[in-house]
Amino acid sequence: MKKKAMALLLSAAMVASVLTGCGSGDGGDSSQSSGSQGGQEESGTPAADDGGSADEGQTAADDGEYYTDEDGNKYKKFDDVQLKMLICWNGGFKTASDQYNNDVATAIREKIGVTVEFEGINMSETEKLNQMFATGDMPDMINAPYWGGSAGETGVIKKAGNEGRLIDIKDLVPNYPNIADAYDIGVISTKYLENDIETESGARYVLPTEVAGSKEDIALWAYGVFVRGDVPEALGIDEKSIKTSEDLLDFMKKARDYGFKDINGNDCIVATTYHNGWSYNDYGASFDQKKLTNYSLGEDGKVIYDKLSENYVNKQLFFWEMVHEGILDKECFTQTDDRGKEKVGNGTALFSCAQYGVTLDATKMTGLYDAHPEMRYIPVGPLTYQDGSPMVQVESEGRSGSPAIIFPTTCTDIDAALTWLDYVNSKEGTKLICYGFEGDTYELNDQGQPRMTAELTERYAANQEEVNEELRERGIKYMAGRTYVAKKNNLWFGEPGPFEADALDPYLVEYREMRPAEILPGYAIDALAPGFEGYEEFSQWAFDSEKENEYVQRAFFADTEEEARSIIEDYQEYLRTNDGGKMQEFLDYMTSVSTSRDDIVY
Repeated sequence: MKKKAMALLLSAAMVASVLTGCGSGDGGDSSQSSGSQGGQEESGTPAADDGGSADEGQTAADDGEYYTDEDGNKYKKFDDVQLKMLICWNGGFKTASDQYNNDVATAIREKIGVTVEFEGINMSETEKLNQMFATGDMPDMINAPYWGGSAGETGVIKKAGNEGRLIDIKDLVPNYPNIADAYDIGVISTKYLENDIETESGARYVLPTEVAGSKEDIALWAYGVFVRGDVPEALGIDEKSIKTSEDLLDFMKKARDYGFKDINGNDCIVATTYHNGWSYNDYGASFDQKKLTNYSLGEDGKVIYDKLSENYVNKQLFFWEMVHEGILDKECFTQTDDRGKEKVGNGTALFSCAQYGVTLDATKMTGLYDAHPEMRYIPVGPLTYQDGSPMVQVESEGRSGSPAIIFPTTCTDIDAALTWLDYVNSKEGTKLICYGFEGDTYELNDQGQPRMTAELTERYAANQEEVNEELRERGIKYMAGRTYVAKKNNLWFGEPGPFEADALDPYLVEYREMRPAEILPGYAIDALAPGFEGYEEFSQWAFDSEKENEYVQRAFFADTEEEARSIIEDYQEYLRTNDGGKMQEFLDYMTSVSTSRDDIVY
């Protein structure tokens, strides 16, 4: 059988040409040793398949013991290495109560001798990252947001890399072929690789995760607006007829005035979000254009930054009206995920947003469907873009920002960490952490694909959270959520995750068909931005999301529309005039480079 290690010998062109053929949810580590996965040498030469002996010249320290998986891939075995991984996403991370002795962790340890234990956070991701890097109190691995560009977490991580607090994994990752394709163009975009992954010195400090290893595995996040099912029925409104944000606001005002109650007989909130306002922008979606960036090309051929436009002002004033009219939950901008899920789970919020799966899960956790099936949250619209075309999930050719795993210099064993990630991203390892054990939690169908047992599937359809908790205690499902790199579940197993072919909520399946992924080919113009002289210093204030939130959320709570407009325009004036008017210099630069390639898109 051909070894995956041989893939390392392919040229970049060959890798790109076979990308869709070789494989591409909801909800959610000073001195470096060379990796030794696959029994291969540092040079990438594959080892002979001799049942576990290393090739002569093997540079990584080992005792000659390797684990060979069902596909013939070989993994170095360690002597009970225990690692800590921080899941740096506000809202915590559910794990088995015993992360060392659960069934899956034990099985992995028996194969490769490595155990990874996770912890979560309930605070700002940026704040936590800053805190860790300032104190030096860091785990072996960290999974954190890495959206690229000017995102706050991205800046903190880049700074940590520049200051020597992270391990450069560029020359290590190719030795672990199940995760090496995370850097392939088409899995991630050229823009992401050149501007956010590669540093000026050529180092790579981040491993992109939750990217699609095949076209079939592009995750459909199913964002949108959702309404409690009894609301449109009581009001005599067809929720599918709501196409614009203005239509939506009128619908919400009627719902506000009707006097709906939640399952406990309490007054209702009209519309809410999840943690820290995620993602209230869905309510104003029809102000948006279908594109990849925050830039537009004006009729005069000049590049425009969208946040300086009148449309941006109008969109923020729409949210001001939602707050002012008692529509948008004032608490939503600072609440936790749990608080948002509580409001949805009890039917207290008539409208929710963000990912449909999160809303569905919130109601299943409380049993809302069982007691009040009429309150099932259903999609509104979907809303349309400015031009009237239906909302889709816009994707570049390869993801241009993602969650990512970083390895602080405090990582006690980088080889063990990468070997563990390599194994759980193999076909065998993915099957283990997602499905568990053949004949126990899953059986193989006639295509040789794992499917959870009929008994579990039936119970999952009736009580998803109960089954998830039971499986989680055995170590099944939870590890995959923040450790998959280039996902290939659909390609390998014919479904995105356990139960999804047989027991996925049919409403979610239908909605994903309504909001498909659409790839917009071309080179996004914001990839050229870092070429602007002094860009790093400029971007720290020009694209500071926290500064923007200070202005716009103050505007949302203004007493009058005039006051709200003034605050938003103050933010625009700040952008135009700060640092001696550097923004205009930047936009002039962007205009000058906008014709430097013939594949520029906005």
